[in-house]
Amino acid sequence: MASAAIYRKTEKGRTEIATRANKLGLRERTMLIMVDDKTTRVGLLAKNTHPTSEGILNDLLAHGYIEVVRETPATDSTPAAPAEAAAAQPAVEVSLQSASRYACRTLVTLLGPGADDLTALVEKCKNVEELTGRLEKCRDVVQGMAGRKKAEEFWSGVSARLPQV
Repeated sequence: MASAAIYRKTEKGRTEIATRANKLGLRERTMLIMVDDKTTRVGLLAKNTHPTSEGILNDLLAHGYIEVVRETPATDSTPAAPAEAAAAQPAVEVSLQSASRYACRTLVTLLGPGADDLTALVEKCKNVEELTGRLEKCRDVVQGMAGRKKAEEFWSGVSARLPQV
């Protein structure tokens, strides 16, 4: 992601702040509230120094809560239109590490401290096949504890980050 990108809340993001319809976690909601149409990506990450902040910002973008307004001139002398800027950037990082981090962060958000055993198992995975199998089991646990919609969101997020075998 470009460090000089400036974000704004989408209609979905403004609705989430007003109604909590999608029940974002505390960290996700905090980051969403911080988006102000002026602060760059680096500025947002500097204000929120939690280790998961970058992933949370990526997730908000990928799930349509925020969008890129523009790149600041420091990185792009000719600002692209918002749609072009969003299309030019990949929504999420595709890697074993990214999928693992996302899964652990989401499990803790959805299941709380009860997710510790699951996250430990996810973090031990050494390859895509092993991680995929483990995440499928995590999806079943999420569905049993948080419901089908949350399980689908979890699986959608990890699937977007898992490298193709």
